[in-house]
Amino acid sequence: MRGQRSLLLGPARLCLRLLLLLGYRRRCPPLLRGLVQRWRYGKVCLRSLLYNSFGGSDTAVDAAFEPVYWLVDNVIRWFGVVFVVLVIVLTGSIVAIAYLCVLPLILRTYSVPRLCWHFFYSHWNLILIVFHYYQAITTPPGYPPQGRNDIATVSICKKCIYPKPARTHHCSICNRWITTAPG
Repeated sequence: MRGQRSLLLGPARLCLRLLLLLGYRRRCPPLLRGLVQRWRYGKVCLRSLLYNSFGGSDTAVDAAFEPVYWLVDNVIRWFGVVFVVLVIVLTGSIVAIAYLCVLPLILRTYSVPRLCWHFFYSHWNLILIVFHYYQAITTPPGYPPQGRNDIATVSICKKCIYPKPARTHHCSICNRWITTAPG
C-alpha cells in the first residue's frame, strides 16, 4: 500500500512544483509569465467560442465541418470537368495501346478475314463510344418552365428558399433548376 501511495504522490508533487514555477510565485521570469498568460487567454477564448446556451455540441460540430462545407460548395463544381477530361484521356490511352501494342501482334497471328472482322468491329465500337459520350455531355439536362404553375407547390428549396417545382433540384455545377442531369 505504501508503494502505491508514493507512486501517486510523486506526480502530484511534480505538478505542484510545475504550478509554482509557472506563475504562482512572484519571482517568475517575464517570459514564463507571458506564456502562462497567453495559455490562460487561449483557454478563455476557446471556451467562449464553444459556448452556446442553445446548441451545446452541435455548434462545435458545425464549426468543425465548416471547411468541409466550403470544399463542397467551391471544389465539387469542378469535378464534372475533371471527370470528362479523365474519360477522354483514358479512352485515348486505350486506343493508343491498341494501335501500338495489340495491332502488331494481331497482324502477325491472325488470318486476313479475321483481321478485317477485328478491325471493323473494334472501330465500330470506338465510334459508338465516342458518339454516345459526346451526346451525353452535350445534351442539356432540361429545365422547368419559368412561368407560374397553376398547381400549388408545397415543398420549398433549401438552397434558394423558393417554391420548388415537382421533380427538380439544383445542379451542383451550374446551380440552375434542372429536371434531369446527365451523370
